[in-house]
Amino acid sequence: MIKTIRTTLVGFFSLFLHPGLLLRILVQEFLPWYLWREPIRLMRGYVEYAKAFYEIISIGFLLRTLFSPWKGIVERAPTGFQWELIMQAIAVNLVTRGIGMVIRLFAIILSLAMQVIVLATFIVIFLAWFAFPVLFVAGVGFALTLI
Repeated sequence: MIKTIRTTLVGFFSLFLHPGLLLRILVQEFLPWYLWREPIRLMRGYVEYAKAFYEIISIGFLLRTLFSPWKGIVERAPTGFQWELIMQAIAVNLVTRGIGMVIRLFAIILSLAMQVIVLATFIVIFLAWFAFPVLFVAGVGFALTLI
């Protein structure tokens, strides 16, 4: 364990003895990772979260079934001409469709809010990823002025 730590420290400090090696690692490894691979990974993560939330509460499905009765509760009209039973069936069907529409509209609003929150979070993280080096250098510079 101690030998591994010593080897790691020796390797780390040898980077400062060979500035060309440090520059090569910075240019060939760090910059492509920081400017290309990690931002792509962040975007893929956002897309996966957006898809997952869309699957949880599917806006397309809710819009297709917006006027469907709630939980499939329907009253069939009687076969004969019985005015009271016909009006009762119409009233029940209108109420169940109204309840279904209200609940589905609420679910659509909830799904849209979830998508907006995921998008806003992604934008903040993405911008912070690129702003961090600038903020770090400014913070170090500010800290050095305090000393």
